[in-house]
Amino acid sequence: MAKKIFYFSLSLFVLILILLGAYNFAFKNNVNNPIADPAKIVPEQEGIPLAGEEKIANIINEEILGPIVSEDGSLYYYSESEQVLKKATLEGKNKTVLMSNLPGMVTRILWSPTEDQALLLIKQTSGELLWHLATLSNKSLTPLKAEMGRLAWDNLGGKIYYQYTDPVTKNRSLNSANPDGTQWKKLTDLGMEDFFLTSIPRSSAVSFWNRPNAKQTSSLNSVGAVGENRHSLFGGVFGGDYSWSSNGETVLISGSDDANGNGFSLRIMKGSDPAQTLALPTIISKTVWSKDGRTLYYTLPGALPKDAVLPDDYFGKPLYTKDTFWKVDTATGKKTRLIELRANTKSFDSSDLFLSPKEDSLFFTDRVSKRLYRIEL
Repeated sequence: MAKKIFYFSLSLFVLILILLGAYNFAFKNNVNNPIADPAKIVPEQEGIPLAGEEKIANIINEEILGPIVSEDGSLYYYSESEQVLKKATLEGKNKTVLMSNLPGMVTRILWSPTEDQALLLIKQTSGELLWHLATLSNKSLTPLKAEMGRLAWDNLGGKIYYQYTDPVTKNRSLNSANPDGTQWKKLTDLGMEDFFLTSIPRSSAVSFWNRPNAKQTSSLNSVGAVGENRHSLFGGVFGGDYSWSSNGETVLISGSDDANGNGFSLRIMKGSDPAQTLALPTIISKTVWSKDGRTLYYTLPGALPKDAVLPDDYFGKPLYTKDTFWKVDTATGKKTRLIELRANTKSFDSSDLFLSPKEDSLFFTDRVSKRLYRIEL
């Protein structure tokens, strides 16, 4: 009896060894197993949703600056990784180089409304920052005068607006000119303050306001294309910044109630109506309007220190945030999450928000990684 038990146990042991050997052989030679071959470990890829975030995809896996989308669905951007201007599809495919051999690193880019030209603020080898006009059709680059700053396109792309600073007196004025800086015209005096500029959509006027400063009240003004009809449109908030709706009927306002940053929030003002608060504590660079000027897409910054004063600390220190993604119907005040909290497992500090032509996707640049991402709406 003992002999039978011994042979049974020996047979069972041999069978187990055979099975373990077969399993080990199959596992080590599994071509789909990334551990078997470290070269097969797949990095984050363009157009591939991030794990646990099926609605968010990395579209351009390069360090980029100034991305926009054209009406035909093409992405335009500056690649910091390659120091060239590029074009791609909405999926980040079929990349083409539009212009290379730039004389330094681009630190700001303003695409023309027709995407055939761009204004580039270039940090040259000397360390000097100088605006240039890039014309894509002939790949030419025209340097602008050093006294020109705070540039903006008009709505058609035929003219630019800029702040001129007198190198001797330091007095400033708001001017217009051809994109290459020729045929300039002074529109209005600005004094010695530093101003931001932007065209008012569907209008020949340009709006301007003093550079956002949390310790200083802001004043939004406008002036006509030839210097006529200067108006004060809004004032009173501290650290004010502004963004016009796509139809030019409503202006989005960010700012605080006092110099300590209390009550920092978004407000909207339509026409001559009083401004109404949206009770959304975020900044202009984390917002984008829908085409009809009714829906506002935005992100709410999280992980900010309790004593942070916006917008100064966010840009000046700088601070980095963990954003949540939202939209609001500005007519009803209804707010809707774009991504549920449980799915928002990766931290994004969003900036440069824009929508696809069909408004079925929201794009943003992560301020930390400088990568472009897309959220399916």
